[in-house]
Amino acid sequence: MRNIFIDCGANLGVILGRFIRDLPDYAFYALEPNAELIPFIHDQVASTQSTAPVEILNSAAWTHNGTIDLYLGHHESSTVMPGKVVPPVYDQQIDYDAPVQVPALDFSAWLRRTATPDDHVVVKMDIEGAEYPVLTKMLADGTVGLISTLYVEWHHDRFPAMRRTDHDKLVDAVSAHTDVRDWD
Repeated sequence: MRNIFIDCGANLGVILGRFIRDLPDYAFYALEPNAELIPFIHDQVASTQSTAPVEILNSAAWTHNGTIDLYLGHHESSTVMPGKVVPPVYDQQIDYDAPVQVPALDFSAWLRRTATPDDHVVVKMDIEGAEYPVLTKMLADGTVGLISTLYVEWHHDRFPAMRRTDHDKLVDAVSAHTDVRDWD
């Protein structure tokens, strides 16, 4: 049995660094699609002075392997999902006119290769709306059951076309398989 922490949407790596300091007996993985943020993640990992294994993947957590459009905005609001509305607290809206092609990782297939049912897997998922298709696929293929604890920031309120009932159904379905905790 291994202890594994996966940071989906690692951003600047600040949260990853905190978990590395708090969970010294874990192996760590960080997924971040914005290549410009990867050096910040490396800096955060280095600042922990930990010897824990850390693998940083410049990739979006997604439903299949390949490439996907990343729509840039404030570094905390970039998304692969069309139709997101950013709250005014951020200093810039998402630029849907100039997407950047980034690597996409089939998260459920990767998780199946990376973890076993005996492992203790903690996932922090802050992927700006992509949690809906990613978790829907994980429910369909059963890989959501590999996650022991899922910290997730839900973004239903940022997508005007999304119905609250669809959000609630997904939360209930995922919660039936793993310990779901809100992240913000």
